[in-house]
Parts: sequence; C-alpha cells; structure tokens
Amino acid sequence: MFSLDGFQLMGRINEYKYESDNGNEVTRAFCPACGSPIFGKNSGMKEYVTVTLGTVEDSTEFKAQVVVFARNQNPWDIMDQNLPIFEAQPNWKPGDDV
Repeated sequence: MFSLDGFQLMGRINEYKYESDNGNEVTRAFCPACGSPIFGKNSGMKEYVTVTLGTVEDSTEFKAQVVVFARNQNPWDIMDQNLPIFEAQPNWKPGDDV
C-alpha cells in the first residue's frame, strides 16, 4: 500500500469497480492487453493505492507490516505470526500503530 502522493502510472489501464462488503467502492486496475492486475483503490482509503506485488521489478526491499484478509489464507500460506493479522479490511493505514 502506497500513498497516492508518490504514485505515478505510465501507460494505459482498464478498471473494474464494485462495492465491497462494507459499502466502499473498490477499483481494480489491470492491463488492457493481458489482464494482469496492476493496482487497487478503495474509497474508504482514498489517499492510498495498493500495488500488486507482481508488477514490481524487485520486491526484496519491501517489508510486510500487516496481514490483511487472513480469512482467505490457504493451508500452504505461512503467515508471520509476529505481524498484526486481520481477517478482513482493517481500519488501518501505513504508518499507523497496530
């Protein structure tokens, strides 16, 4: 999750919008050529964008701060128990104490 202040996208995207379980508008942006997900936005957190990790050339410098949507965990998905874990979308933003 990144602040929109520092986010810049170059190139075309398509968007799909829907209403989340808690009534927020969720936008999913994807490549119009291949359909690969690129980023997401949520009207409940208008100042942030969630970038799909697979679009980042080198993700080795990122450090997880929280686990979100743990309710969707697969049996093979090992989560760091030292991180705050949320079953669904929390009322949390980067920089918040958890």
